Amino acid sequence: MSGKISEEVEVKVSITEAWEVYSTLKLAMILQSELPHLYGVDILEGDGGVGTIIKVTPRPGVSVKPAFKERFTKIDHEKRVKEIEIIEGGYLDMGCTSYRITLEFMEKENEESSCILRVTVEYEANEDASFVTIKPLMNTLKFVNQYLQNNKT
Repeated sequence: MSGKISEEVEVKVSITEAWEVYSTLKLAMILQSELPHLYGVDILEGDGGVGTIIKVTPRPGVSVKPAFKERFTKIDHEKRVKEIEIIEGGYLDMGCTSYRITLEFMEKENEESSCILRVTVEYEANEDASFVTIKPLMNTLKFVNQYLQNNKT
């Protein structure tokens, strides 16, 4: 069984500012510093480029999937697209055989001070995958977007 879930959210900073955070390890650093009560974030390998591996560990009491490791598999600065694959844990421990997240930034017409982030999750599972949801990811990204808006430089 395969599936695909997409959602868009407005990011109220310029596309350049948003991409500077989302395309690098700055996103992990924001999660580490601003949401330590929800997630532990450890950079296991890499400098933020393709091949970087991060471990995300939900804290006790957080109703999110188990700890997982993700690898940055694509970072296209021209198209502003980043792809991340879960390589261990998380949804893979829950029955998925693959789980990929694509973050795509698009300019908002006639508005330089904000942009659109399209988040797409694609997965494969051996059985029913009704447990797969994009909600916790979107909630986290909405928090990051609010953080960016409140901390504009």
